[in-house]
Amino acid sequence: MLKKWICLLLCISTLALPLLACGADPAETSSASGDSNADQTASGDESDVYVADVPVIDMEGRVFRVLCRDYGYGSTSITGFNGEVIQRPDYDEATAGVVDQAKAEVRRRVEERYNCLIEGDFGQGDVTQFNDIIRNDVLSGSGMYDMVFDTYGYSSQLVTGNIYVDLNTIESLNFDQPWWDQNAKEDLSIGGKLYFMVGDINTFDNDGTWVILFNKNLKNDLGIDEDLYALARDGEWTFDKFAELCKGVTYDSNRDGVLDEFDTWGFVTEKYNVLIHTLAAGENIVRKDADDIPYFTFQTETTYNALTKIMDFYMDTNTVMIADNGRFDNKGYTNIWEETIVKAFREGRALFYCCGLMNVPGFRAMEDEFGILPVPKTNADQDSYYHSVSRTNMSALSIPNSKTDYTELGYIIESLAAESKNTVTPAYYEKSLKYQSFTDDESGEMLDIVFASRSFDLGTVFDWGGIVGHYMKIDTDFVSRFESVYPVAQAALEDTLEAIENLN
Repeated sequence: MLKKWICLLLCISTLALPLLACGADPAETSSASGDSNADQTASGDESDVYVADVPVIDMEGRVFRVLCRDYGYGSTSITGFNGEVIQRPDYDEATAGVVDQAKAEVRRRVEERYNCLIEGDFGQGDVTQFNDIIRNDVLSGSGMYDMVFDTYGYSSQLVTGNIYVDLNTIESLNFDQPWWDQNAKEDLSIGGKLYFMVGDINTFDNDGTWVILFNKNLKNDLGIDEDLYALARDGEWTFDKFAELCKGVTYDSNRDGVLDEFDTWGFVTEKYNVLIHTLAAGENIVRKDADDIPYFTFQTETTYNALTKIMDFYMDTNTVMIADNGRFDNKGYTNIWEETIVKAFREGRALFYCCGLMNVPGFRAMEDEFGILPVPKTNADQDSYYHSVSRTNMSALSIPNSKTDYTELGYIIESLAAESKNTVTPAYYEKSLKYQSFTDDESGEMLDIVFASRSFDLGTVFDWGGIVGHYMKIDTDFVSRFESVYPVAQAALEDTLEAIENLN
């Protein structure tokens, strides 16, 4: 059904939207409701075609410029990213993938509708170099860039300097619309202000969403009968079940007498994923009070119980291979992750792998079939799955604080986002789920579960006191670590809150 839905939606959006875009009256191209669940078109009927509720005006060739981080630059496992809204200078439609073709088509439609141009640049380098581009652009008054797509783990460093606009102050943006992630709208605000946002306009936030991959061939070879998709669908996909399935899988498959990166493993992972599993238990670093003010919750009994279970499992060296725990540091690997855990899964030597969806395209050529699962709950009684988006491998929209009027920019962003929900999101599903000659519809169901249960923790976004790093130590001494970091983290949080409160 998912495959049919994708095809139908692509056809509808391809045929119908150009007609809506050409010289339409604003009243005819606005949805009648701001309800986040509304599926209304210009004619008011329900047909899964989304139209932004903004005026269509002649912008007389105005140029809107985008700055986008060059995600995956130099990586062999993170492949296929060619830009948010814009594409790389060497973009070739004849050879481009379905997602890039969809993004280019959306941009063309919006450019034609508003008589404008949408251009931009890709930024490489570390966080300081990229942030300096934005900071200098704002402080110099040049106003070169209208939109920025960067990871919020980096862009958060510019918030207290008044470099980014509070998106909630731009009246032409409506984050209640279904092309914006409603969980992000609630989770990423701080004191009622919102500095970064995700939705259908960007896709690398999807790529930065963490999931569990499993090798179907190896599962069958091991005689594992459980229907993992059914477990996930029924809410029975738990950490205990996951750990149980991993036990007894690891063996010396190259028969050299040593268990290492060349053997077969129950689970391959990295230290960061301790945090992923903790957040999947619903144990956030911070929560927010009724006034939208974050406060720390990482020193609780429930967090410690979850971490105890996770650490006990991760310390089982006969079951779990961790890429970056120091074991492979002396082997001369340029990229430890790609040479150990990525390679093991690609070669069919790992039953489970916890990673971002960005890794999926790199596995489509592997001989074995694999599937996508949610990150498991702590137990079946947990109210929901919780899925985290990486703090550094993701994209979020921010707007530099360099203009006095953002109204027309809001029209463009809303139109790009709505068109992207029609065209880019179905293409993203197609890219993620197509495996050789067939489409993995059951993994499509799993993606629906994953994206509907995403959560965004401001504690990971701002990393006050370097708290994230204290999850990434594979031992059971986390209580004393958290106690020692708390005063530093609390002071950093209070500084951030004070600075944001004093911003214009």
